[in-house]
Amino acid sequence: RDLQPRRVSQGSAPSRSRLSAPRPAAPSSPRAFAPGAAGAMGNACCAGSDVAAKQNDVADGVVTTPSKPEEVLPPSLPLAKAEQKKAPTEWKVKVQKTQGKRLGIDVDLGDGVWLLVEELHEGLIEDWNKEHPDQSVRKGDKIVSVNGKKGVAADMAEACKTDKTLDMVVQRD
Repeated sequence: RDLQPRRVSQGSAPSRSRLSAPRPAAPSSPRAFAPGAAGAMGNACCAGSDVAAKQNDVADGVVTTPSKPEEVLPPSLPLAKAEQKKAPTEWKVKVQKTQGKRLGIDVDLGDGVWLLVEELHEGLIEDWNKEHPDQSVRKGDKIVSVNGKKGVAADMAEACKTDKTLDMVVQRD
């Protein structure tokens, strides 16, 4: 037989529920759930006006009586650090290629969607970093767009090789 939890008592101390055989289904007539009707759980209508004050809830087999309503926090309060999903930071980097000056980064095209900065060398990006320390490009940053091209790493890498001016969008997680 299928066993279901059933409330045992409503004494002043919390009581435990006991597993018992399920009750037969109650008749569908409106009187079946009126106070005192046979077969109704707790012999009271769950929508009755006097139920809220007398109602005990069962959670994990323990009967509890709420002492006050649950507090609902407004959505504007900050989440705990573990629950926060920090959005990646993005910024624009613009460099102009000049004769004899290299870009100065090694990138990985591995995922095919962005360029992952693997190494920094002497070059235009190093110059950018010195002039813009708050927007410096670092190892581990992602280049997500080059001259409007995005989503295809090979196209972005080609633009870095051939275009004279590079307008890049860099992202850091």
